[in-house]
Amino acid sequence: MKQSIRSVIMATLFVLLGALLLLAPAQSYGAARAPLLVVVDAGHGGKDPGATGFDGLREKQITLSIAQLLQILAWDDPEVRIVLTRHSDRFISLRERIALANHLGAALYVSIHANAFPRSSRVRGTETLVAQSDSRSGRLARGDRVLAQSLQHQLQVKLGNYGLTDRGVHEQRLYLRWAQMPAALVETGFITNPAEAQKLDTFWYQLKIAKALLDGIKAYLLDSGAQAG
Repeated sequence: MKQSIRSVIMATLFVLLGALLLLAPAQSYGAARAPLLVVVDAGHGGKDPGATGFDGLREKQITLSIAQLLQILAWDDPEVRIVLTRHSDRFISLRERIALANHLGAALYVSIHANAFPRSSRVRGTETLVAQSDSRSGRLARGDRVLAQSLQHQLQVKLGNYGLTDRGVHEQRLYLRWAQMPAALVETGFITNPAEAQKLDTFWYQLKIAKALLDGIKAYLLDSGAQAG
């Protein structure tokens, strides 16, 4: 039932967005640069449900909803263009996800996930992961960490009032090491924690996460002085 309601909301948002873009007056940006391309990955999908948490909540559902909302928020943004690795509940291998970003020459790669710790339902919070620095060039390793810190900071800013625990930025052996651009993986919360699972399964909380991630991406691009080609 919740999933069908969410689908209706998403479809309505796309229709409203399209109407607003059609009605909006044309803008002239002069010599403004093209928006920077960012590949956003909705973790898992299809035969890979990811983690299963409180009340049967599946990670793949949350990640796709947040990714789609992020793309909607950035739809008419002159600075950023979002490309999703998947638009539906389908399986895509990790290599295919990264290959898409590399092929498109993306400026950034951001993967959205939800955490789980079945041994204790009390574990909670958000964290952002990067590939081990010894598996990346010095420039990319620095970019990974700055991007991760920007995303993590914006999550705390936007969701701090919800009692979100800041678990920080950490390195792991991740498929992100194949990315030819700065890359980070965001664990948006623990679906094995009842309180966090209930929030993660709501449209408005997902929207706040999407807004935080978009702000984190734009803050990174601003601070790093990234330029479009």
